[in-house]
Amino acid sequence: MLLSLLVYLQSLRWVVPTAVMLGSAPAYITAWMAVRMATAILPRRYYRRGDDLLYSAYQRLVLFFFENYTGVEIYLYGDTDVLTSKQENVLYMSNHQCTVDWVVCDMLAIRQGMLGTLRYVLKDGLRFFPLYGFYLAQHDCLYVKRSGKFDKDRASRQLERLQRDKTPTWFVVFPEGTRFNPELPDVIKKSQEFAKAQGYPVLHHVLTPRYRALQVGLLQMRTCLDAVYDITIAYGNTVAKETGERLSSPGMPEFLQGGSKQLHLHISRIPLSEVPDKEEKLSQWVQQRFQEKEKLLSHFYSTNNSCSEPRQCFPGKRVVSSLPLSSTAPAFIFWGGLFTAVLATSEGRALYWKVALGSTAAGCLWMAARS
Repeated sequence: MLLSLLVYLQSLRWVVPTAVMLGSAPAYITAWMAVRMATAILPRRYYRRGDDLLYSAYQRLVLFFFENYTGVEIYLYGDTDVLTSKQENVLYMSNHQCTVDWVVCDMLAIRQGMLGTLRYVLKDGLRFFPLYGFYLAQHDCLYVKRSGKFDKDRASRQLERLQRDKTPTWFVVFPEGTRFNPELPDVIKKSQEFAKAQGYPVLHHVLTPRYRALQVGLLQMRTCLDAVYDITIAYGNTVAKETGERLSSPGMPEFLQGGSKQLHLHISRIPLSEVPDKEEKLSQWVQQRFQEKEKLLSHFYSTNNSCSEPRQCFPGKRVVSSLPLSSTAPAFIFWGGLFTAVLATSEGRALYWKVALGSTAAGCLWMAARS
């Protein structure tokens, strides 16, 4: 009975964080609307500065739970000094395994002081996600079809505005398009068949990447970017002890429950001068970068690697990185306190639901009109 109770309580570790993060969304949207109205008659760069500061404040709440609350150990490899040497505008590309990969962007960006500048390439279906779908479009994120097809002209105009306004940006792309999951062999097989048909090497730890979003991002923003950050992500506790087989990476609920005690991040900083601008060469370059990821992940999941503790690691020197509680706790106190205060009274609860439902409906109508 006691063991069952403990297991049940452990499974609830994700409930409170999720309730606070999602529950704070109406307050966040209200604050965003205030910023938007206050800067309506000013040059757009003032809106973007205010929006980036607000987004940074909210993402610190996210990091409070995903990093400080979980106590995850973060190991950095490769060009780790780029996070502390200076702030840069970058195109950020990474392998994609689970929803926590989005939070990893936060973990790295905050260490360079660029948390509010993250702008993502997102799946088109997310445009109608309550509150967030509309807001992320206003934050200059791009929505693309699952097939990788998207409105190139609209994307180009949006990225051109970021370049013209000299907006600080981490432009985030997951070139695989969908997640690598060992429990979905049909997806992996389809990716490998595509690689064979195109004459690319067959990969076993990542999916065959596509390059269209990268191409548009580089075409429109090359002059204002400093580098490409090529990130390879691997999660601890993703090898079956009995068989040594690779397991699926934890989703957000599992991660908040402590489903992965270590997070391994390999950083490669690539100067823009080394990134091709011609379509055919860029395609080959992206394939080469993912072949490098394949090597790193093959080492990580090998039972014969040279790792001591933890037993899974990337090759090379590693740095343990921790985020001070002082960087995230104020955001938790602010957003969590605001959420609690609003729900403490009947008037507050009524206003909360009016904002939540009204903003969701208005946002979905806006996104539908602009589809």
